[in-house]
Amino acid sequence: MLSTLARAATRRPLTVIALWILFLLLGFGLGTGVFSRLSDNVADIPGTESEAAARYLDRADPAGESITGVVEGTAVSDPALRAQVERAVADVRAVDGVAAVPDPYATRGLTAEDGRALIIPVTLEGGLDDAAEEDAVDAAAERIRQTEAPEVHVSGGPLLGTQIAERAQEDVRNAELISLPVVLALLLVVFGGLRAAALPLVIAVSGIAGAFLALFLFSEVTDISVYAIQVTTMLGLGLAVDYALLMVVRFREERRNTEDVTEAVHRTVAAAGRTVLFSGVTVAVSLTGLLVFPSVFLRSMGLAVAAVVVVDMLAALTLLPALLARFGGRIPPAKVRPDGEEGRVFARLARFSARRRVAVVATVVPVLLVLALPVTGMTINLGDAKQLPASTEARQLYDTVDAHFPPGTGVSPITVVMKPGTDTATAERIRALSPTAESHELPGGATVVRVQPPGSVDGAEATALVERIRDVRGDEPVEVTGAWG
Repeated sequence: MLSTLARAATRRPLTVIALWILFLLLGFGLGTGVFSRLSDNVADIPGTESEAAARYLDRADPAGESITGVVEGTAVSDPALRAQVERAVADVRAVDGVAAVPDPYATRGLTAEDGRALIIPVTLEGGLDDAAEEDAVDAAAERIRQTEAPEVHVSGGPLLGTQIAERAQEDVRNAELISLPVVLALLLVVFGGLRAAALPLVIAVSGIAGAFLALFLFSEVTDISVYAIQVTTMLGLGLAVDYALLMVVRFREERRNTEDVTEAVHRTVAAAGRTVLFSGVTVAVSLTGLLVFPSVFLRSMGLAVAAVVVVDMLAALTLLPALLARFGGRIPPAKVRPDGEEGRVFARLARFSARRRVAVVATVVPVLLVLALPVTGMTINLGDAKQLPASTEARQLYDTVDAHFPPGTGVSPITVVMKPGTDTATAERIRALSPTAESHELPGGATVVRVQPPGSVDGAEATALVERIRDVRGDEPVEVTGAWG
């Protein structure tokens, strides 16, 4: 198979290059459309209590998305500001698709105790299609931002997802602008020439295009997390440079043995290409192990990253041989040292390690263990606005609420679904766990209790509260959902 690929690439190099150019155009044209489809939420895991309760609520009491506006920077009791806010609230209530906007001056907890900030929550109608929801969100957010105050921020719900996706796109662009020149400089040091150093970058760019296109295609059938962009582009760039570097180094070595460029390419693919093929297949198969997880997010991540690895592998085995066949004659052969010894630093390091096996293992393993120690204290948290830079609107809203309101304000509530047949005493004990508990009846006899947890979205207090609720419910038909479910 490798011989067939090598012959095809060297026989029709311009055709192969043209096909890859078309692929690049698709990747950076169509593929970048994935940025508008990214989700900031990790999908519920099918079969869990949280997912079952959420589906039950969607059927019994469908609720719309919500966004939040925050006004700060001056006394909210100022008559001029109050008039501005009241007009904004009235206008937002009149927006098509908006279900409710409480009066921040008349609703407990929406005005800061220091009198320097207030919150305007906006709840949309349930069952809106994507276009209607987007129009309602944009209209409501724009009207709140027109409030004449020193600081006005709007985020949450669909807006938070959009703002995180925009930041992800900016981060990927900045990463490419920084990493590609650095990689080129390192390759120039390794190869000592621009032609040989540029080839791994071409493969790297192909890998990035493949990352975008793979994620776009998978977004047609499943949710794609905003965090998938960084993972796929990072891995795609690293493997592309790795595979191309291996091939180009081998090609320069083969050029010492033959003046026929085509023959050198064939030998390169037959030798180094086998390593690239084995590595690519191994990595791709390993990543598909994520398919065993029930989380849609993890499954889509595994498929997307595996697809990027395959793209890198194919580019190294087809595009790179075509480029070498067309332009490889201008790449000088690897230099031969006067003493005939291959390599210097790494060859000496390998010989030293072989002679001092026990000493090397006894030294290196403890060092690796020390470097791995931070992992023991690692905690996996839910993504939210606090992960964004301070310049983003979502982070500014988060910081404003954190500075002016009690801990837990603005945090998604824990939702307890008490289905018909729940013992009244059990229901009362669950309500008694928190003074913020609010409940309402659903059609069909179920009751929903929403509890505002203290602390952050994934803090120890919120987790402990969920555990207490589940302990109290016993065998009653009660389910817990929300960010902690």
